[in-house]
Amino acid sequence: MGVYCGSSLLRKGNYLDHAVEMLQAADQSTDVAHIENSRFDCLGDRDIAYREFCSKGCGGTDSEDPDYCL
Repeated sequence: MGVYCGSSLLRKGNYLDHAVEMLQAADQSTDVAHIENSRFDCLGDRDIAYREFCSKGCGGTDSEDPDYCL
């Protein structure tokens, strides 16, 4: 569990379709910027929930710590 930006989730596994579904459910754009720079809560068993869009990008994506908005 944890908080990950879409860019981290895409590197970890096949989360693209699920990320798009969560963005659509939250009435967010599904463009590349929103997919890669939105933060998602990992709920376990590969389930995620949209948290927020990081308009200035994500940080912490190359560490074990939770990702954060810049």
